[in-house]
This record gives sequence, structure tokens and C-alpha cells, in this order.
Amino acid sequence: MRDDNPFRLSRFVEPSHYDLVLHIHPDQDEFFGRETITVRVNQATTLVELNSVDLTVTNARVGAEAASVTTDAEHQIIRLEFTTPLDAGTNADIYLEFSARLRSDLSGLYRSVYNDEHGVSHAMATTQFEATGARQAFPCFDEPDMKATFAITIEAPDSLEAITNYPEQSSESASEPGFTVHHYLTTMVMSTYILAFIVGDLRSTPPVHARGVPIRVCHAPGKDALTGFALRVAQHAISFFEDWFQIPYPAPKLDLIAIPDFAFGAMENLGAVTFRETALLVDEARAAQSELERICDVVCHEIAHMWFGDLVTMKWWNGIWLNEAFATFMETTASDAFNPEWHKWESFGIARLSALNVDGLPSTRPIEYPVIAPADADDMFDLLTYEKGCSVIKMMEQYLGEDIFKAGVRNYLNSHLHGNAETEDLWLALQEASGEPVADVMNTWILQGGHPLVSVDALPDGVRLSQDPFRFLGEETDPIGEIGANWMVPIVTRELDGQQQRVLLGQQYQVVTATAEPVIVNAGGIGPYRTRYSQQLLPKVCEYFQELTTLERFNLIADTWSLVLANQSPLSDAIELFNRCSSETDPNVLQTVSAALSLLLRISLPEERPAVAKLTQSIFGPVLDTLGMEPTVSDTPRAKVARSVAFAALGTIADDDEVSAQALQWFREEMSGVGGPSGDLASAVLAIVAKHGDDSEFAFILDRYRNPVDPLDERRHLLALADFRQPTLINRVLPMILTSIRSQDGAFVLNRVIANESVGVLGLDFAMSHFDELLARLPVNSYDLAFGSLSSLVTSDSYLRANDVFAFFETHHLPAGGRLLAQTLERYRVNLRFRDRYAGRLRSYLP
Repeated sequence: MRDDNPFRLSRFVEPSHYDLVLHIHPDQDEFFGRETITVRVNQATTLVELNSVDLTVTNARVGAEAASVTTDAEHQIIRLEFTTPLDAGTNADIYLEFSARLRSDLSGLYRSVYNDEHGVSHAMATTQFEATGARQAFPCFDEPDMKATFAITIEAPDSLEAITNYPEQSSESASEPGFTVHHYLTTMVMSTYILAFIVGDLRSTPPVHARGVPIRVCHAPGKDALTGFALRVAQHAISFFEDWFQIPYPAPKLDLIAIPDFAFGAMENLGAVTFRETALLVDEARAAQSELERICDVVCHEIAHMWFGDLVTMKWWNGIWLNEAFATFMETTASDAFNPEWHKWESFGIARLSALNVDGLPSTRPIEYPVIAPADADDMFDLLTYEKGCSVIKMMEQYLGEDIFKAGVRNYLNSHLHGNAETEDLWLALQEASGEPVADVMNTWILQGGHPLVSVDALPDGVRLSQDPFRFLGEETDPIGEIGANWMVPIVTRELDGQQQRVLLGQQYQVVTATAEPVIVNAGGIGPYRTRYSQQLLPKVCEYFQELTTLERFNLIADTWSLVLANQSPLSDAIELFNRCSSETDPNVLQTVSAALSLLLRISLPEERPAVAKLTQSIFGPVLDTLGMEPTVSDTPRAKVARSVAFAALGTIADDDEVSAQALQWFREEMSGVGGPSGDLASAVLAIVAKHGDDSEFAFILDRYRNPVDPLDERRHLLALADFRQPTLINRVLPMILTSIRSQDGAFVLNRVIANESVGVLGLDFAMSHFDELLARLPVNSYDLAFGSLSSLVTSDSYLRANDVFAFFETHHLPAGGRLLAQTLERYRVNLRFRDRYAGRLRSYLP
């Protein structure tokens, strides 16, 4: 009864219940545990296998008999062997005593260290188990379909709080002086990866309630005032999801717990969701609009998992994509309902574009792929899982209609409550609800990498649609990799009078008749594919640019720019569209234009830079004139973000004197403690000041990072340190990545330094000379991020180091995130080719 995969456990026995006792002191290096696991015996056996990593088992019994323990470290399995067979069809108890060191790599059961408001250092013990970290904390059946109930007991110092998934039932003094024994209610049937244990000096808000569920935010002392926003979002999310799923929230409480050191954004532990502080705690008066929206998104995402992931769970890790993609879909839907003025599905266009930019590279992957080793599961936490996965789910919702889609999802959840399911189970539920060939369509999107380029060619009475795979690297000698072909593409077209048509584009072309030009393809902008209008049609679409919906404008610009990068359209096509954005108010459209202009600036020769600056000024100057530099009471949420995009573009790309002067004035007001920029402009102001700043500005920003107002303030100033252009200052920042900067943040800083136009090569040299130290210091899931900006090394100086970059990574391999690094290097080739085509020739394209 074993899967062929050597990393899978045998199924001779399966767990039904754990009695787990953990003795945890955050200030001590070692923790101890004991457990009794009740198992169902499926087949007579004298062997039981469990998962265990870096644990020392000191006592093992199966039933009343002592068991010998052998370790298969490669496959993360321990084997308990005994002489009296367990009988099939019975239950048995496995008893284990074990110990381990508190980890420092932000996985398993690990230590997080932080300073309180008085500068005193404290330690917290906390967990991160997804995908396979539970086996680092206690021996267990650490596979998602081996669900069980859990009765947790935590022995912790009297002065500290102890939190786990379910509410505390009782407590008493421990036999060891200074310790308390906390007993918790037995959980529902659940997977090991959504367990959580947190022990530390924590404060909790008084509970607020949503549909009878008590909700708290738990945090380090001194941060009570930063909890209100998350509490309101959580109340909204529970009510929204109960209505949407038509299933009650599945746990008796919801704690949202802010962790100082955390490798991910957040983790959906049932009833005890853990977060980075910056993804949960916020001063609404000081925060940027984009920061508030991100916190709302993350809170909604994790609460959505309580149903889609925790209540109904994937059978094996190949299903991670559906867990995360659907939670991203529900996050966006719930955030959109929380504040419709945010227009979250329009903002999602930026995230989808990032995924498509990866998906056009040879080293893309199918959304779903076979998972063998635990590291294979870790590689799934990327843009293709979250953003591309969400995009194809949204496409299917639009294709079926919202009500039918909801009915199918509800049927899926109700059919698998407290159990496990596979991707195909959701497709079958949606097919049953709709009568449409959902599986046939969706399998073309999730079982092959890449996405289609839909070409639109003119006909006398309409257009002809056809598809080809989109490839950034399209030369004959370039590898195709895992980019597939022949998708089933649900397409919506419309004429400007509003008349719509729907077609399902397969391998054969489709003809769409129309009575007027132009025909807009991907009407509404939801489809996760790119569109290329013929040279005959594109000018007509551009003529009506302002009459397109926001996502249609966004897609037109993003698709055209991608075609330019892929050498499938001339740069003049993109410049024509950029010039139409001086009256644009959507921040996502503006952000896409700003990113393109930033790349143009990087590849430009010194004599070409004024032309790029002039083009930037001509687009973003009128935008900022319309919005004004100062926030107003009439600002919409989108206006706030648009102002920050325009202000940053003018200050960092155009070097606008007025904007730079205003940024410096606000910065000095901040230094004096009187005035300063609005939250929406704070990051842009810091970036502009750092670009032109010297030792005095650096000293203030460094001090503010070390003594922040709140977690978001700390992050802003940390990242701003990487924006200084003086080598002496950057050489002070880089060593901090290996010492004083939290390991969770180090990859962000290195990424930002490498992306720094003036000193990126310093970041490159540091990364190469300290490669092994970085791997030892940074969380495994951030390796790819640390090197993710290598593709920006295309300036007149840095592009000369391209051969060094490629040669280095031929001999230096990442133990995790290798596919993501390959994508970065392919993106680098795309940018280098773009530089080869246009550097030195930009003035013929720019006004």
C-alpha cells in the first residue's frame, strides 16, 4: 500500500487523532514533545512510517510494545518496527517522545526575535508548516489527505501567551516551576500543514464578532493601535464568505497573529492565521492606499482558505495551485465587495500581467504539474499558481456566469466537506452545474505552460481570430521549453455600441462579424491571453482609446509593450499608445507605462536620456497637474494611487525639478517632526530623495528604519536605503543583509540594490562573492527574489556584466527556486535583446 513515490508514506495505517503535548520556551534552544497518535489499521503490519525531519525520537511504542526507530533522512521518513502485528480493521495507539532545536530558518517550529518599544529584545516561538514543515516540529503523517483531529497541549512559561488553532479549554500549573499547562479544544478533522503553535509575549485585542465568530488580532506589545483595520476586514470577510459559500465558518474562533519574522506574507492556519506584521498591522492615517488594499487582500485571502483549503483540502501537493488560485480569486472578490471604489478586478490586471510575463518564457511551467519531493511543492508558490491560476478561474466564471459558477463551487465544497479533492473534482462540479465542457477547456490552460497570442485580422464585415503561442524569445534557435499550444480560449468581443459576441477559439480560426469598426477583442479585459491587432486595425483601436474600459486600455498597452519586447511589433506602436495617456486616471495603466519608460531609460545612451525624460514629462506632467501634488478630501482611492505613480515617475525618470524640490521639502519636514508627505506619497518621496541624497539623508533614513513609527514605516525606510546612488552608501547597506537586516527582508533589499540603475553592479558583485552566506542567511522561499532583478542590468555599464551573470549561475545553483532563477535569466536575455535593438536609436522613436 505504497505510492511509487519514495517520499510518500505507506498506507498500512492512517491517523484519526493526535494527543500532542509540546514543551516550549522561546528563550531555550530546545523544545520537547510527546504524542499519542490513534491510527486506523488498513493492513496487518509490523511497520509504521511517519514523517520526521531533524527530530530526535527518544521513546517509541506501538500499542504496548516498544518499537525500534530507523531514519530515512533523504525521504524525511522514520520507520517504527515491532514484532506483534497490528490487525487490519482495528485501531492502535502510537506513542512517541521527541525533542529538537528551535529552528532559525523561518520554517517548522522556529524562533522569532524582536525588540520592544523600549529596545529590549524578546523571543517568540512560532510555526510555518506549509508545505511540509509540520514534520520539523513533531513526528506526523505529514501528507494533506492524512487528516485527523488534534488535541493540543502546550507547556509554556507563565509570563507568555500560548496560541494554537482552537480556543483554550483549561490550564493549570505545570510540575516544572514557572510553567503553565494549556489545554485546547479538540480540532475538526484537518491536515497537519494548517496547525499552528505560537508562544510569546503577545497582546490580543478584545474580540469582535462576525456571525458569532470571535475575532482577535494578536501582536507584540505596543501595537494595539494598528489593529482596527484588519479587524474590520476580517468581520467583512467571514460574513461575505459565509454568504458566498453558503457554509458556516468552520472553526470556533479566528485569531490573526502578527509575527515579527515570517518568510511568507501570511499562512492560513485554521483559526490561527499568522502574518508578517506589514501584512496585518497598519496606521490607517499614515498608510498609503496601496498598503491598505494589500492588507485587505491578504486578510481576505487567508480567511477564504478556511473554506477552500482547510475545510476541503487537496489530496496531494500538485493541488496547491487550486488552493492558492481560488483563494486569490475569492480574495479579490471579497476585497472588491469591501470597498467597490477600489475596483479590485481592474487592479488585478497588474498581477495578471506579471504572471503572463513569466508565462511567455521557455522555463514557464504548467499551472499544475506532478509533485514528487517536498521541494517540488515549494516551487509552486509563484506567480503562475496565484495570479495565472486566478486568471483562468476568473475567465471560467465569466464564461459560465456568476450564478452558475457559484452553484458549481458550492456543490464541490459540500461534496468534499472535511475531506480531500483533486482539481478534476471542481471541473466536474462546474460541468454538472453548467452543462459546459469545463474540464476540456480548463485542462488546456492548467496542464500546459504558456498562453495564447490572439491575432485579430480585418475582414470586410468583421474580424478573423486565430491563435499562436506567445513567446518573448521567438528566434529559431531559442528553446520553446514548456510553452504549449492550442488552447480553448473563451473570447468576448464587442463593438463600441456595446454589442457583444462570445466565441470559443480553438485550433481553427474564428470569424466574428461586425457592423462597425473597431471590434474590441477580450472585451472587459478579463481573458488571460494577449491580443495583437493587425497594423490595419491597431490605429483604429487607438483612435478610440479613451472609449475603452479601464482593463481594455490596460490590456492594449500591456499587450503592445510585450509584443515590442518580443520583437513582434515596432517600438513606435507602444509610443503611440503611451502618448495617449496624459489624461489617464487609472493607476494600473499609468504604472505599466511608467515601468516601460523606466526600461527605456535604462537602455538609453547618455545623449538619449533627455528624450526619455521629456516623454515621461509629457505623459505624467499633465496627470499630476490634474490630480495636484497634495491630497484632497475629494480624492478617490484610485486617484491617490495614480498621484503616487505620476509623482514617482516624474521624480525618478523625468528628474522633474519641481517634483524633486517638493519631495525634499516634505522629507525635511518629516525630519523636523512637523509635516511631511501623505502616506500615499511617502515611498515615492523616499525614492526621489535617495536618488539625489547624501550622507545626511542616508543617516536619517537609516535611523528611521531602526526606530520606525510602525511596521510599514520600517519597511519603507529599509527599502529606501537601497535606492541611494552613492557607492559608499550602498556599500554600507549590503553587509547589513548578512547581519542586522531581518532574514525575511534581506532578499528584498538585495533585489532593490541590484535594480538600482546607478549601483546595480555593486549588488551583483556582493551577491556573487557572498553567495553561500546569502543562502545560509535568507529563507529558502526568498532565494529567487534575491536575484530576481538581475534582468535590470542593462544600463550602459551594467550590461557589460551579462556574460559574468550567465557564467556564474552555470556553476552556482540554488537549492530551491531554480526554475524561478531560470525565468529571471531568460527575462534578462529579453531585455538585452531589446537593448541591442534600440539603444542608440531611441531618438528616432521619441518626440
